[in-house]
Amino acid sequence: MKYMKLTALLPLSFFLCLSMPALAAGSNCSNKVIDCVTGGIGATEREELQQQAGQYNLWLRTAANKSGAYLADIKVIVRDDKTKAVLLTTTLDGPWLFLSLPEGRYEVEAQYHDKAKRSEQIVKKVTEIKKGSQRQMVMYFEASNVGELNYQPAQ
Repeated sequence: MKYMKLTALLPLSFFLCLSMPALAAGSNCSNKVIDCVTGGIGATEREELQQQAGQYNLWLRTAANKSGAYLADIKVIVRDDKTKAVLLTTTLDGPWLFLSLPEGRYEVEAQYHDKAKRSEQIVKKVTEIKKGSQRQMVMYFEASNVGELNYQPAQ
C-alpha cells in the first residue's frame, strides 16, 4: 500500500521538476545598476554559462599569464570611465564574469592576491560598450604554482 502511494506521486513530482525554471549556472552578482553572473568552475558550469553569454555585453575571463590556467577569487571593480564612480564590486566565483552594462566607457579593475608570493596584482582596462555590441576581455596575472604539475613518482 505504501509503495502504491509513492508510485502515484512519481509522475506528479516529475512533472513539477520539468515545469520549474532551470537554475542558472554560476553566481548572480547583480546590483541595482549592473546585471552580472560569475562562475566557470568545471566544464559543465562553463557550458551552462556559455548558453547565457548572449544576455550579456561584456565577457571577462581571468587567467595565469604563462600557463593560461583559469583563476578565480579575483576582486573586480567596474567604474564609469568619466566620473570614476564605482558601479560594481564583486569577487569572482570562477574565472568568468559576464556583465550587462548600459552604453558607455568603463574602467574594469581586477585584483589578484597571490598567496604563495604574498603579493597583490592589479590590472586595469578600459572598454566601450555600444548598443547591440558584445565585448570580450581577458585579464592575465603572474600567478605562482598555477597550472604546474608537480608530479613525483613513488620510490
